[in-house]
Amino acid sequence: MSLRAWAAALFVVSTASVATSAVAAEYQVKPTTIAEYLRLQGLVESTNSATVSAQVSGRVEKVLVDVGDNVPAGATILTITSVEQYQMLTQAQAQVAAAQATLVAEQQEFDRITSLVERELVPVAERDRAKARLDNAKAQLRSARAVVERAQEQLSYTEVKAPYGGIVSERLVEPGELVQPGTPLLSGFDPSELRLHVDLPARYAQAAITYQWARVNGLEPTSQQVFPTVHSQSSTVRMRLVLPQDSGLMPGQWQPVVVKVGEHQGVQVPTAAIYHQGELTMVRMQDKSWRAVRLGLSQNGQVEVVSGLQAGEVISYE
Repeated sequence: MSLRAWAAALFVVSTASVATSAVAAEYQVKPTTIAEYLRLQGLVESTNSATVSAQVSGRVEKVLVDVGDNVPAGATILTITSVEQYQMLTQAQAQVAAAQATLVAEQQEFDRITSLVERELVPVAERDRAKARLDNAKAQLRSARAVVERAQEQLSYTEVKAPYGGIVSERLVEPGELVQPGTPLLSGFDPSELRLHVDLPARYAQAAITYQWARVNGLEPTSQQVFPTVHSQSSTVRMRLVLPQDSGLMPGQWQPVVVKVGEHQGVQVPTAAIYHQGELTMVRMQDKSWRAVRLGLSQNGQVEVVSGLQAGEVISYE
């Protein structure tokens, strides 16, 4: 007796003792197109993720949010002492007032001299000099107003606002700390716009572009992109998958990724038609005999039979 026949006989004896009232179903093996997948791990990140930094010097006055808070766009999240900025603004506004007064005086002087020139009481050169002084006064006023705008901008930086709506992920300063321009203050991200990066072996890059099929832990991405460059050290190509808004994932999570990279012809049978006896994998044929098979990838309730079955054969299972 051959090893396969002996194993089949042993399997029959083992399963004969199991009483069942289920009705046997038959399945005709047919050739089909079987997808080939690459299984990887990818890292979730937020499309909008940033660390807000100070733009002026001063001491942190108040931190109005904490880690985990959901903050709307434009909300004030931190304040910095603004005494120096207020003084700069007041001084700049005083300079504007002085420049305006000078402009009024020079305008009046120019009008007076113009009248005298028209009556030929003073030479034209006097009007030219008055016009130059008037133009200088106008320039001084424009410069003073520009200083006010800069001072107002500096003052606005003492109220740090959220650049977009999202969740605070890190608090980097406390009230009373001295900060300088560029000092990191708070970090946050927008949970409604997430994406995942996964690194594909370079040889699969073109196949991923061709088939345009991927899943992230069962979720279908809204869009995908394969980067056009290969990492020189790892020989991988980065793939970006944009996740749906209701994904329920968080930045920093590693997630299983399945990418379609090919197709081939083969045969599949229902997963329920596969029986195991020790290390043996078998199917029951229509004539109630048993046959050992070798399996491939299992997907969607079907499993590929790499060897042991041919198209057109009929199997039976319960």
